[in-house]
Amino acid sequence: MPQYSPKKLIRNISNPLLKRYFDQRELLGAFGWKELDNHDPKPIMEALDELSASEREAVETDFNQVNELATDGGSRLIFEEASFWDHPWAAQIDEMANDFERAMLALIEDRDLIDTVSSCNEMDRFAESRWRSWFVGERLQVTDDRDKLSKGLRALFKEQGRGQRCHIETLDRRDPERFCCFAFPEDYPKTDLGFDESGQFKRHTRRTATEIIFVYQPEDGMLKMFGKGNKTEKEAIAEVFCKTMLGLTKLPAPNQRPPYDLAVLKDRNVSFKTDPADNIESTEIRLMRFDLPGKGYRRLVLSARPTGGVPNIHSLIEAAVNTTNFPLSELQVSQAKISMRFRGTNGRPGKPLTFVVTYPDRCNLKDTGKDAVAKKYLKEWGIARG
Repeated sequence: MPQYSPKKLIRNISNPLLKRYFDQRELLGAFGWKELDNHDPKPIMEALDELSASEREAVETDFNQVNELATDGGSRLIFEEASFWDHPWAAQIDEMANDFERAMLALIEDRDLIDTVSSCNEMDRFAESRWRSWFVGERLQVTDDRDKLSKGLRALFKEQGRGQRCHIETLDRRDPERFCCFAFPEDYPKTDLGFDESGQFKRHTRRTATEIIFVYQPEDGMLKMFGKGNKTEKEAIAEVFCKTMLGLTKLPAPNQRPPYDLAVLKDRNVSFKTDPADNIESTEIRLMRFDLPGKGYRRLVLSARPTGGVPNIHSLIEAAVNTTNFPLSELQVSQAKISMRFRGTNGRPGKPLTFVVTYPDRCNLKDTGKDAVAKKYLKEWGIARG
C-alpha cells in the first residue's frame, strides 16, 4: 500500500476526475477548476482547509480508501468485480492513467463495490504466515448464520470482559471459490486525546473493535483464520465458526491431513506440465531442504539456479548427497523453493513468481492473481493434496 499523502494522491488524479468526486460530495462548488493546472495540489489543499471538520473527515476517509487500493492488486480486484457485475464503466478502467485514478473511478461509480474490494484487499495484504489453517472438510454446506456466529463470539469474548457487541460481514470470492467472513467483536474501551468540532480539547472514550477474518475454501476443505490471540484463543474462535457456520460439532485437529507432500520433487524427471492458456514459460526448482534420517535435528539444504532448462538442482543432489549413507528414498523433502516464469506481454519481458512450500502445511502463495495459478498447479503436480 502506498504511504498516504493527500498531495501525492491529488497529483496522481486528473482534475476532471477530482471534480466528479467533489461534485458527488457536493463540496468545492465554487472552486475554479477551469483555471487550475492539472495535478497541482496546492489550491485544492487550501480549499480543503476551508471545509468543516466533518466534511474534511469524510474526504480524508475516502482518500485513504483510494490510497489503500492504489496498487496493482487493488486495480485487479476493481476490474474483476466491475467486470463480473457487468458495470458499464468497467471499460473505462484501462483508460485511467494509474492505480490512483482506477480506485477513484470505482469510488465514484459504486461505493458498495469499493467496500467489497476493500475487504478483499484487506485479506490479501496479510502474509500467509499470519494465518492459522485447519483441514475441516471439502464442500461443506455454509449456513451463513451471522446472528448465531455473533452470539457465539460475544459469549467467548465476554469471558475476557469485552465483546458486548459483534458485527459480522460475509462475501463470496471467485477464482478460487472462497467463503469469507469478517467478524468485529467489540474490544476494550480506548481514550483518545484531541479536539472536537468547536476546537475544544477533550478526552474522548470510544469502543473499538478487533478484527477476525475467516476464509473457508470448499475445493480443498481448508479453513484459514486471521486474528489476534494465542494458539488456544485462536482455536476457540475457529471452533465457534465451525459450529455456527459450517455445521461441525467441533474444530478438527490441526494438521489432520498434511496439505503438502514434496516427495515428488526428488524425481529428476519430475514434469511441470502447464496449460498454454496460463502463459507460463518455465518452472524451476531453486532450493530443496532435506530432513536427514537418524537421531538429532539434521537438515541438508541445497540451492541452485537452473539455466538453459538443465535441472541443476538434481545434478547437485547427485553430486552432494552420499546415497550409500543416505538413500534418496529415506530423505524427506521438508521445503522447496520454486520459480515460475510467466511470458511477457506487449514486448515486455515476463516476470518470475518465486514461492516456498514447506511440509506439512506452509506455502507463502496467496489466493489471487498469479499466485492462484501457481496454487492450481501444485495440485496438478501432486504437491498439494486435491
